[in-house]
This record gives sequence, C-alpha cells and structure tokens, in this order.
Amino acid sequence: MRARGLGAAVLFLLVAPPARADVANGGFETGDFAGWTADSNWVVVDNSCGYYSGWSGKYWAWSGGKGEPATGVLKSDTFVLDKQAVHLLISGWASVQGSGLPRRWNYVTLNLEDGTEIDRVYAPDTTAFVPVWLDGSGHKGQRVYIKAVDDADQPTYSMLCVDDVRTADLPGDYARRVAYPQRFDPRRSLLLEDGNCLVEVSRANGSITRIRDEVSGLDLILEPRLAGSYRFALPIPGKEPWQTIEANWIVGREQKLSTFRQEGGKLTLYWDAPLRNYLGEEFDASVAMTIELRDGGILFSLSIDNPTPYPVGETYFPILGGIQGLGETNGQLIATRMVRPVAAATAEAAATHTSADVFRVFGNMSPFGDQGPEQFYAYPASQPEPWVGFSCPKTGRSALVCAIDPTDRSLVARLELVPASSGTTRDDGNWPRPEELRGQPIGVELSFVDTAGGRAGRTYRAAPVFLRFLDGEGPAMSKEYGERKAEKLSSARS
Repeated sequence: MRARGLGAAVLFLLVAPPARADVANGGFETGDFAGWTADSNWVVVDNSCGYYSGWSGKYWAWSGGKGEPATGVLKSDTFVLDKQAVHLLISGWASVQGSGLPRRWNYVTLNLEDGTEIDRVYAPDTTAFVPVWLDGSGHKGQRVYIKAVDDADQPTYSMLCVDDVRTADLPGDYARRVAYPQRFDPRRSLLLEDGNCLVEVSRANGSITRIRDEVSGLDLILEPRLAGSYRFALPIPGKEPWQTIEANWIVGREQKLSTFRQEGGKLTLYWDAPLRNYLGEEFDASVAMTIELRDGGILFSLSIDNPTPYPVGETYFPILGGIQGLGETNGQLIATRMVRPVAAATAEAAATHTSADVFRVFGNMSPFGDQGPEQFYAYPASQPEPWVGFSCPKTGRSALVCAIDPTDRSLVARLELVPASSGTTRDDGNWPRPEELRGQPIGVELSFVDTAGGRAGRTYRAAPVFLRFLDGEGPAMSKEYGERKAEKLSSARS
C-alpha cells in the first residue's frame, strides 16, 4: 500500500503541469478564455458598446454577456507570483451610481492556491478602464490565481470589465508603511484626546496639525506642514464694484496665537486684534475657535469679532490641510476614496452617494485662478447634504466631515491639491512624484466655504463642523450625518 501510494505521488508529479510564472492570456488577446474559467455571463469582446474606453489591445473580458442582472465569476489558472503584485485594468460599477446602495459589489481578488484571499479591489465606478494593483507583498514565489466576481444583480450599474492582467512590481513606494507624525510634543503642540479621537494644535499659530482615529490608529492629517485653521476675507469696497478688493484675506496659519483655554475635552483658541492680511496690513478683528471632543468625534466652531467697517466675505472653516488618504501603507492611501452625497433620481427616493479616487487622480474643476487644482460641491445647489468623507476600502474605516447647522446659509465643500497636480495622468495617477516635489509638502486641503459672509460691525459665526471616524462608507456616513442633524434640530427646539 505504501509503495502504491508513493507511485501515485510520483505519477502526479510527472503529469501535473507546473504553474506558470505569468498570467496566461492576461489580455484575452486570443479572443477567448484560454487560461481562464468563466461563468456564462462573462464574454470576451472588442466593442466599447459606446460606453467603455481605455482597454489595452483588441480584446477584454466583460461580465454583461447575459445582461446586467446576470452574475458570475471569472477565474484565472494558477500561476506563480514572480513579482510583488498583479497589475490589471478594470472598469465598471461597485454599486448603483457609485452610491454604496443597495450594497457594494463587483470586485477582483488575488488569492493563494488554497483560496486564501490576499488582496481585493472594487470596480472604480466608471466605464473608463483604470489601472489598479493587487498587492501580493510577502507572497512572491507562491502559487496564486485571480478571481473577478460580478455579484451585482441589478438592472443598471451592474457591469465589471477586466483587461491587461499581469504580474508587476508595485509602483514607486506603494508598499511603504506610512510614517505617521511624531508623538505629541508639549513644547510645540496642544493636545485633546479621549480614546476615540486625538487632536493636536500648534501652540505657535493654532493650526490643526494632527487628527487621529484612536480606534484604528489611522491619522487623517499626514503632512502637518500644510495644516490650517481658518481663512476669511474683509472685502474693501472701491468707488466702482470692479474696484472692490475682494481678496483681502486673513489667513489663520499666518497669525500668532494669542492665548488658549482648555477645559477637559474642550479647547478654545484666541487670536486677538489686530489681525494681519497677506500684505501685513492690520485690521481690528479677532477670532475665537473651539475644538471639542464629543459624541465620539470632534466639533469645530468659529466666531469672528468684526468691529471694522468691512463685511466678512468668504469664510473657509475649518481648514484641514495635509490629507493624503487613510491607511497603513502608501497603497492604502492611494486607494482611499472621497465620498459625497448626490441627489436622488426621484423625489421619493433617498439621497445616494458617489466616490472618486482623489488620492490617485485629483481632477480640477476650476480653470482659472492662481491656486492648485480645486474641486467644489455646493450645498444645497448641487449636493443634498453638507458633508464629505474619506473611506479606505482596504481597512473598512472612514472619516466623515459634515456641517451640522447649515439651514440658514449656502455652503461649498472645497478640496484643493497643494501644491499642484502633475498635469497629466500616469499609471500611478496625477499626484506629483517625490522627485518632482523636491521636498515640498503635498496633500489635500478640505474646508467648508460660506460665500455669504457677515455684516460689517457684527460678530460672524461659521457653521459648526463635526468630524467622526466610523466603519463603513457612504450609507454609514449619511446615517451619521442624519443623527447629527436630528440632534441639532432637537436641541434648537428645546
């Protein structure tokens, strides 16, 4: 019996083909699924259907062969992971209109031969093919396979497309561990901490230099050199409207912090008059900003005492600068999605959500001005709820930033990539690479902009903003915002 078993093993070794060191037919250029196993909804196509763009070569794999509601799996033959990762192009939808509802679907995984999942990426919510990497760091030389899963059973936004599957090294420092800011230094910073969140503020100018999720250990601000607090204008009227100096800016990080008061989990910062504009000219205005740990998150409030003859113009508050994504590795930062609400298709339906990979490709919505590339979303004109979130799908953790008292004003959620984008989209996106930055800091700046401002000689109060870390994506963020809004309305009535 022992000999017969050994003979069987020897026979198996003789006839079992060795695993390939690359992905067989990874571009589907044979025009069929040679090297793959496909359920019947998957087909190889060479036609864009008028929607898809950006695939490689002539052919690509599409999960729409039996219509959008059809589901099924596409699986590669086993191969040896001879490099750090697997590169592929994908397009399609991770939920209806990128809303996160009714659930998250359509993904591609890298798996060990025994079925253990190593990494996963979801469809990018676009019909343009985008490059992604499945991180196989630590598994080089092992037998693996790719699995593309279309589990979207809805009549729309249910497609998944795959092309150009091949082993590759991770781009740049993709696998590099994130270097979080140094621990609290009481000589340079003020500290708030309660087990849910940690906030550090500069003693010099009051800028918000650190926001940390104590539950996951993830930092939201990774470049404190871009930290901010507030910015507002004191427009100086001219004889003619076109002569008015609108951009008479008072920038918080350029002011010296006068004093502060800390009581438990509440920190109030004071900038006494006079405040100086970007030219060094003085104005008889003062500012108080409060940061309070409450309800598992952080509440930011701002008041401007303005006895000057000039009105308060556009006000940016709070300014959260130096955001590079959420994650423990550079790859997780790049995969972080910016999530925001969008209007429902009908009056009876609930608001939905959309997302974008702004930490890989930061699109510019403003063709004018001397700032970096900007994105802006107006409430209530084009966005039904005043919030923006950042979600890392590889950690399951998100950060929600919402204005909770906007009922009497219009607000704009504004994001800017500082200092600039590369100008062209490359395989690793359009963020400048380290050698292009030459030591300059880089990150996204987020703020809510009140375009109405306040009257001259009056105290102006900005809409309070609440930040909270949570599990989940768009639906969880919208639920959290709804709870904050309900509590505010209830408090106002009482």
